[in-house]
Parts: sequence; C-alpha cells; structure tokens
Amino acid sequence: MRSLAIILILIESIILTSCEKINNGHRYEYGSLPETPVNLTDFNTEYDDFNSTAPSLGYLIPFCFSTNRNSAGNQFDIIYHPMNVNFDKTSGKLNVTNEYGNWGIYMDDYEIIKAGLDKIKTAGNEFGPNLVPGYSGNEFNFTLLYSTDVTGNSQISFVSNRTDASFSEPREVEFLYSDFEDMYPTFNSDKTRIYFCSNRNGNDFDFYFVNVNPEMDIELMLSDKSNHEVFRDSSLSGSADDKCPFIFENKMVFASNRDGGFGGYDLYYSIFENEEWGEPINFGEKINTEFDEFRPILINEGVSLTQTMMVFSSNKAGGLGGFDLYYVGIENE
Repeated sequence: MRSLAIILILIESIILTSCEKINNGHRYEYGSLPETPVNLTDFNTEYDDFNSTAPSLGYLIPFCFSTNRNSAGNQFDIIYHPMNVNFDKTSGKLNVTNEYGNWGIYMDDYEIIKAGLDKIKTAGNEFGPNLVPGYSGNEFNFTLLYSTDVTGNSQISFVSNRTDASFSEPREVEFLYSDFEDMYPTFNSDKTRIYFCSNRNGNDFDFYFVNVNPEMDIELMLSDKSNHEVFRDSSLSGSADDKCPFIFENKMVFASNRDGGFGGYDLYYSIFENEEWGEPINFGEKINTEFDEFRPILINEGVSLTQTMMVFSSNKAGGLGGFDLYYVGIENE
C-alpha cells in the first residue's frame, strides 16, 4: 500500500514537472476567474463605491469609480486608483489589489488621470465614467466621459489630454444634450456609435445611441456642435428602468429593474449579432440578488482564455457599507 502511494506521488510530480516545462517553466499559463462575486476590499469603504470604469490594458488597469467617501456620504466624485490583477503562474493564486506592484514604471503615465478628475470635481454628483485610452508619440493620453448634475439634470461631459499635456476644461457633449437625465456613455466596439441611457421619453430610462465618425479624433468628435439624430434602441429598452450600458467587443452588459429579476436592479447582457442586439439575458442567481446590482463593466485582464472579468457594484449584505465594488468571471460567448 505504501509502495502504491509512493508511485502515485512520483507520477503526480512527473506530470506537474512536465506541465511546468510546457508552460515556459510555470505550472499555470492561464488561470480562471471566480464564478461567484468577490468583494474588491482594497477599493471599498463604509460609503458608496460604484460606477466604475477601466479600459482593457491587460494587468495594467487604471481604475476609476464614483464614491461619496470624500464628502462623508454626500455628493459623489470620481476618483482614481491603480488596479493590479496578479495571477501567480506558479501557485495559480489570483489577487486583485489597489497598488502598482510590478508595473510601477507606468505610474507617471497613469497618475496624470488624477489631474483630469480634479478638473471635473463639482458641488454636484459625477457618475458613470468611461475612460478611453489613447497613445500618441511616446505617451499615453486619456479621454474621460462622465455625467454631472451640477446644473440640474445629469448631462454627459468630457475632459481630455490628447492635445495638451494638461487636461482640457470640462465640456458638454452637446449632441447628446436634452432637458432630461442623460447618463452612462459607452462606445460600441468599432466606435461608430455612442450608446447611453436617458429618461428623455418622459418616463423610465431607456437606451439610446447616436452615430459618430470613428475616423475623427475623439476630442474633435465629442466637441462637435452639429445636430446628431438620436435613436432609441427598442431591442434593449423595456418598460422598466434600463441603465448603465457598457460595451466590450460584441457584448453589452447593463442594469435593469425589469420584471423577472431577483429583486431591485439585476445585471443583464446582450450579444450583438447580424447588426442588432439580441434578447437581454439575466446573469442569474450566482451574480444577482434581492438587492441592487448596478453598473457592470467588462475588463480583458489577461487571466483566463474563456472568461472576462466583470466589475460591478451591489448594496447586498456582507459588504463594507453602502454599495461595494465586486468582481466575477463571466464566460465568453
């Protein structure tokens, strides 16, 4: 019996050694993301932390989100923290932390985001950020879209440092303006459309989009003062409040309090096929709860070949307080 145990141990050792050779000296070349949500404890406080944005730059993730921590629970500002997604290829352990870690050489490239966020800080609430990275010369640049209610209803604005090392003054995206609430702008995958949510129909929040020219510099495109026809997307918009659209590749994720969910706002997704969005699908009870799940985003963090990281917020029990940020892995379609 003891001989058999020794043989099995030797076989396992040989298999693991062979795998490490195959995977360039590592036991794990790729990992997996959790199937149930994990609290992003490094980013959360006792206050409300939600409404995040993070462009897909692999492990190097500049992470921005709305929080009312700086006003002890009053108005919301958008703040920046680095997100380090560290998958250990030897142990297979995944850690998501608020630090630069081994990518500190990029600190100056990303810390500039704070200057842009200082520009947009007001006595009102700043929500629904969407950080769009660019690269010119030898430096990163960033354009940040967001909404602010400092003058009344929420309107979509932006700042950018594409044409100047310092960020521009905040400007409204005039072709998206209405007398109602306009929030959560997101580009489709080929940047030919800007989607957003609005209650401009006078009732609930629906999804709308405008067509834009992807060949234009993004700062010039957002500064365009000409009229753009605004379309309501009837395949996605229901009779309830549909909010927080975010598009990554051919998938849109969003929050809705439509009938058939698990309670409050649930998270849904839709796949873009044959030039239209498919029927929205609820993410199910592993992710949604009787509480509010809100503002999902997708990040290609480079850990798994078959999953994408989804970050969202929830006020479910067990968090640090108010809305907390969570992450989970969702299967690629």
